[in-house]
Amino acid sequence: MFYENLHFSKKGCEEVLYQALYRKYRSRTFDELAGQDNVTTVLKKQAAQNRVSHAYLFCGTRGTGKTSSAKILAKAVNCENPSDGNPCNECGNCRSIDNGTAIDVLEIDAASNNRVADVRELIDEVVYPPSVLKKRVYIIDEVHMLSDSAFNALLKTLEEPPEYVLFILATTELNALPPTIISRCMRFDFKRIDPEILSGIVLNVAEKENIKINTDASMLIARLADGSAR
Repeated sequence: MFYENLHFSKKGCEEVLYQALYRKYRSRTFDELAGQDNVTTVLKKQAAQNRVSHAYLFCGTRGTGKTSSAKILAKAVNCENPSDGNPCNECGNCRSIDNGTAIDVLEIDAASNNRVADVRELIDEVVYPPSVLKKRVYIIDEVHMLSDSAFNALLKTLEEPPEYVLFILATTELNALPPTIISRCMRFDFKRIDPEILSGIVLNVAEKENIKINTDASMLIARLADGSAR
């Protein structure tokens, strides 16, 4: 988002502002997710009809909403009071997922957990039903970083997981994934966000943060972002 293009005299100040704004303005429902209507329309409908797939693959460049969509979907399938496929963000289940305390939702960074032993540990846990939530959700970010042996270990579980398990894989490098993994997931391609939409995001956040910025400046920042909202 635009705060990555703001400059401060102290690097530490820049990092603190980036972290605060990034977390503060992350999309929390499908309706809030900007520029990905082709994705959110389908996911909302599936969640509303309780016809969610067992495995999803979210592809696209960084900052296009893959991780946000994964967390929204994790909330939507576990929400106590969903509305038209969107999570309520008020119930205990939604709040626990938002603040990272939900023991049944696991976010895994494949870049640092890419060994076959890491995947086998995950597979061993899959056999256990969720402790609190309706579904146990595994969000594997940068899944292309898994080793070949790790992919092979994941394959069978990804194909036939228990009905209470949902896998959401996210990647910026689709070409690095084995075709066998791709074929076992419902794939969604996240496109670069249009500059006009990004400019609107910049203006909206700036207004909420009491930062003065004009339309020309917001459009310049949007173009420099190259389709990314981060």
